[in-house]
Amino acid sequence: MERQVGIIGAGISGLLACKYVLEMGFNPIVFEAKPSVYQVVFVILCVGRFSDVPNIPVFPLNQGPEVFDGKVVHSMHYSSMDDIDAAKFIEGKRVTVVGIQKSALDIATECTMVNGVENPCTVLYRNAHWSIPHYFPWGVPLALLYFNRFAELMIHKPGEGFMLYLLATLLSPLRWLQSKFVESYLKWKLHLKKYNMIPKQSFNKDAFSCTIAITPDNFFDRVEEGSIILKKSATFSFCKNGLMIEGDIAPLETDVVILATGYKGDEKLKNIFVSSTFQKYIFGASNTTVPLYR
Repeated sequence: MERQVGIIGAGISGLLACKYVLEMGFNPIVFEAKPSVYQVVFVILCVGRFSDVPNIPVFPLNQGPEVFDGKVVHSMHYSSMDDIDAAKFIEGKRVTVVGIQKSALDIATECTMVNGVENPCTVLYRNAHWSIPHYFPWGVPLALLYFNRFAELMIHKPGEGFMLYLLATLLSPLRWLQSKFVESYLKWKLHLKKYNMIPKQSFNKDAFSCTIAITPDNFFDRVEEGSIILKKSATFSFCKNGLMIEGDIAPLETDVVILATGYKGDEKLKNIFVSSTFQKYIFGASNTTVPLYR
């Protein structure tokens, strides 16, 4: 009997999954939005974990967006605007971006291009993460240190055999040295100590957890000139005129708050299935990171 594999989604991940399934001798069926019924051996979900269902922080009563006189949107809704509408939305406004990952950095940079130093954009974040420059240091992309066959041997993986476990253990000093080398370069090149942006975790931990962003062009130059203000806080809440930041007495006055707070990937995956039995197969928590690796 021909072995069939269902792949839901025909995006980049779906097409790549289709390629590998073919190489393994299976017959892939790629599902898109069509009313059809198929029977397959197993199903691969390639529907995009980080999209469609925004993660909106929950606030105590009378401390959420309902008490705020300005506008609050998620980065998903902001990115869906065309360039003209997005520029009008933030033009002349005091904007606060909540988050420190790729979407937050990109949106903050866009705000500076529209408003400059007259109306600086505040980036409010809880924990710093490592980010890499948009250019190639010494003409070599840093990704080459991690996305290669040899680098895979330095990582412990679920279900690995004894030899792979032993090899990853023996290579651990090299993995540590690699991380320290990259961290030293980024601290020096991006002046992270000056801006209190040195993460507590190692570069390798962020890299293997897929929580590394690419720093937009001239991002820290904009911080230096004052068009971007970096502000660290464990918690915040809304008030009439803006945001109350932990440790501050006066509110952070703002007109627009853009929540670059990620997505509820687990909820999106669960909602694919009508059956509660299949919903239980999708597990995880909203505060966990799913590493992407083969």
